[in-house]
Amino acid sequence: MRIRFLALLLVAAALAPVYAQDGLSAVEYSDYEKGDGIFSLNLGTNIPLGFYDPTQPGLVGPNSTLGFAFGLSYLGFLDEHWALGGDAGGAFITTLAERRLFLAPISFKAAYAINLSPISILPTIGVGMAISSLSDYKHIDPLFKLGSSFLWRYNSDVSYGLHLFADIIPQFYEDSTQNRVGFFMEATLSVSYHL
Repeated sequence: MRIRFLALLLVAAALAPVYAQDGLSAVEYSDYEKGDGIFSLNLGTNIPLGFYDPTQPGLVGPNSTLGFAFGLSYLGFLDEHWALGGDAGGAFITTLAERRLFLAPISFKAAYAINLSPISILPTIGVGMAISSLSDYKHIDPLFKLGSSFLWRYNSDVSYGLHLFADIIPQFYEDSTQNRVGFFMEATLSVSYHL
């Protein structure tokens, strides 16, 4: 009886690590959890795509060149996927008439993180305002932002990323014949700090 009991204990002890590893491998690891944050510093380009003029058919060309873009952004996670935050940035764009357009988009945004460790994809939608300045002319307009961030997690504290966003900026004037909708593309690289 003792020999059978001892043999059963030895077999159980030998199999215990196998079952323990299966149990550990079933635990799902998440890159983000409630309370985590990402603070990003962005540099890149702003590409004017064109303007929609309701008085003319089709899209009017941008009459400008690629611009230099920069920005700061923050996302705070509500759970392992959903995050809320905001960003503020700026872009210097030169027109074909050698005038300098400064564009400052500021937005509140919501993102959904798709974790493919060590890569994260964050489709994002945002709303806010765009402050523009062209020579002496200044204007504040609504802003709609749509795009995605692609982050490569270098270690537990830092990620490097690519951000691709379309900015849609409706411009409204007292004279409705001057109303336009501007389309811009942001393509920036970032270093992101995990908080």
